[in-house]
Amino acid sequence: MKIFKYISVIIVITVISVFWFNEKEAPSFERPIPIKFSENLREDYRKLPFTGAHNFRDLGGYKTEDGRTLKWGKLYRSDDLHFLTDEDVKYLSRLGVKSVVDFRSDEEREAEPDRLTPNMTQVFLPIKFQPKDMGDESLVGYMKDITLGNIDASNLLRDFNIVIVNDFAEEYKKFFRHIIENNAEPIVFHCTAGKDRAGFASAMILSVLGVPREKVIEDYLLTNTYVKDHVDGEMLEIELKTFFKADTDNLRKIHLVEERYIQAAFDTIDSEWDGMDNYISAALDLSGEDILKLKDFYLE
Repeated sequence: MKIFKYISVIIVITVISVFWFNEKEAPSFERPIPIKFSENLREDYRKLPFTGAHNFRDLGGYKTEDGRTLKWGKLYRSDDLHFLTDEDVKYLSRLGVKSVVDFRSDEEREAEPDRLTPNMTQVFLPIKFQPKDMGDESLVGYMKDITLGNIDASNLLRDFNIVIVNDFAEEYKKFFRHIIENNAEPIVFHCTAGKDRAGFASAMILSVLGVPREKVIEDYLLTNTYVKDHVDGEMLEIELKTFFKADTDNLRKIHLVEERYIQAAFDTIDSEWDGMDNYISAALDLSGEDILKLKDFYLE
């Protein structure tokens, strides 16, 4: 009986994989746009089918503490947009995106610039991923040590989330100022993997809008669901390239997320800023009027 169960699972996975592959490879005009579906179907299309982006999603549909709902088709978060295909770029345009906020470092952005249409406004708010124990060696050398298991990656992203709170409030303040001045035109914000710098940005905008903490964390953890297949493929490729010398269990820790990573950011905000409300007003420089404007923009 077990063999039939396994065969059934394989068939279902194969059908789903083929469907997703066909959808993300489809011409731009055939790809789904969540807001055009009925409300009960939109969640199925939260992750959008891009060929060259693996963590591009709509933040619509989340409920706030006061019972309102985030509008679909307004706020998008993503990994980098350098590998978008021509059809991907057309699809991005179909989504109505007018503004792109890029949290990648100058080096990352210059090495792999986004592929966009000429009418999309780019905003650069560079946040460099710089592990506190990296020393003078290059990031390339540091990542090699992580790949081979010479450096334990278990706390790397937890520590980075603390650094984000302590050292990069100015970048996120500018992020909020931009989206306020954007007058609710569709916007996408991203970093390289779409999970740390963009993940913190998502956590902040959802918190400002009044989404409960548990739902904010749920959104953060969705990265693991959305990029699993892509990360599995990358790990296999690394194993083959290193003749299976790579410690992919160690490396996987920085390609995915854990609740304790974003929780470290929340704990730092609570301990050093006396709570989220103070962080929003003091660090992000958002007034009560700003918050009301954001809610008017993005909630219904």
